[in-house]
Amino acid sequence: MKTEQPPQDTGPRRWNDSPGSAVVRRAGATVTILLLLCSLHAADEPSQERAKLPPTPVFTRAEMVADLNHLTARLKRAWAYAEDKRTFLGVDIDALHGTAVRQLDEVHDADGFYFLVKKYIAGLMDGHAGVRPGHSSSGISTPTWWPFAVTRLDGRFYVKALEGEGAPLRPGDELLSVNGVSLRDRFETALARSTGSTLGGREYRALDTMRDGAEKQLRIEAARPGGSNFTCELPALRGNRAAEEPIRWKKLEGNVGYLRLPSFLQDNKILEEGGRGPAALQAALEPKKSALRRAFAELKETRAIIFDLRGNGGGSDALGHFLAHCLCDTKAYPVYYTLATRMSEDLSALPEFAARPKTTTSAGNERVRIQLLPEKGVQQYQGKLAVLMDEGCFSACDCFLNYLSIAAPKTVFVGRPNGAGAGAPRPVVTLPHSKMVITFCVMQVWNLNGQLIESRPLKPTVPVKWTCDDLMQGRDPDIEAALHHL
Repeated sequence: MKTEQPPQDTGPRRWNDSPGSAVVRRAGATVTILLLLCSLHAADEPSQERAKLPPTPVFTRAEMVADLNHLTARLKRAWAYAEDKRTFLGVDIDALHGTAVRQLDEVHDADGFYFLVKKYIAGLMDGHAGVRPGHSSSGISTPTWWPFAVTRLDGRFYVKALEGEGAPLRPGDELLSVNGVSLRDRFETALARSTGSTLGGREYRALDTMRDGAEKQLRIEAARPGGSNFTCELPALRGNRAAEEPIRWKKLEGNVGYLRLPSFLQDNKILEEGGRGPAALQAALEPKKSALRRAFAELKETRAIIFDLRGNGGGSDALGHFLAHCLCDTKAYPVYYTLATRMSEDLSALPEFAARPKTTTSAGNERVRIQLLPEKGVQQYQGKLAVLMDEGCFSACDCFLNYLSIAAPKTVFVGRPNGAGAGAPRPVVTLPHSKMVITFCVMQVWNLNGQLIESRPLKPTVPVKWTCDDLMQGRDPDIEAALHHL
């Protein structure tokens, strides 16, 4: 097994990058870690520019079967988790293929085939996987979204938070239908097409993506607890979603600090202007690192910190390295994780791998220890630590949570199991007829205990289940549980 310290290189294409992933690139004895950059959703989302769209293509059954055969063959030889998902989760690629072929009788155009392939890919239980459509169509465009977030409690759907003009809805209102379609049906449709490395992760994404669509006006049937059903109409929101929330911190009662980090993402404008190299990545992360330095300095004298990572979908592993120095004894735990690339002729065909020396499959699959990147002037926080997590924690966030659970074993994890995804997705497959581009993981990642991170969520020390009353009263039971435990 090799041990390497990775330069901070960034190689993958922007549309297809997923948060917090890394992949080994070796030229001779050199190992380069590619820290992936952008949100996973970019792998799935068609362009929003739909002013003048050509007619939706129609493929013959033979063409669609050929595309599915092409996809299945390449999944078997290039997907890093093909064997593990089969033995650990029972994912059967041949069964997924067979189901997709049988469902072709229900497909009438390229839109239908796109959604069928998304269901196939969702069945892999690879949260980094995605499908980029090979055509433009109003049928797959999602230019609008609901002005409220949705959560699911005990099989029912509730307003979690309002965005924009959400009145007369309130948090805690039960959602029954939107434009005559029940929330259950909308959720099941979204779930079938949503990727995730755990069932909880897939459900978390489905609750978000079910909000997206092309409906301009929403007729909502809802019920208020303790009251009667009511109907209201709201305009859907349009345009870009709100910018990422800023890093926030404050002092709570009892000399406890609170720190909220919404993602591990870097500033992509700075990254692009700097040429996407190691120095550019550090510059692009500096705004977040500067904020975190200020936060830890102001919370230095607190007896404990509640570190809120809920919904943190990842970003750059380099920020996880920085946080490790802030919270852990990195001299005692200098390795962040171990990884291995699944080498294949398909991966070697990608430009970023084309220059690599030809190697045997066994050599390509060799595990490599990834050392923490050094940081100057960072002091380890000495107080207690409670981390808030949920199914929205993913990728780089998952890697950090796994490191923290071992390097800082007294950490209290509060909430729900994380999304558990790690594995360097790459656009490995282009289907010959539909031209869809399929992304999936090309490497495996192990934590310091030698356990795969993918599909192995951490169990919270303090499990928390939200209620409708929490939503109505504006309570945060995760924070309350953390304070009680601390």
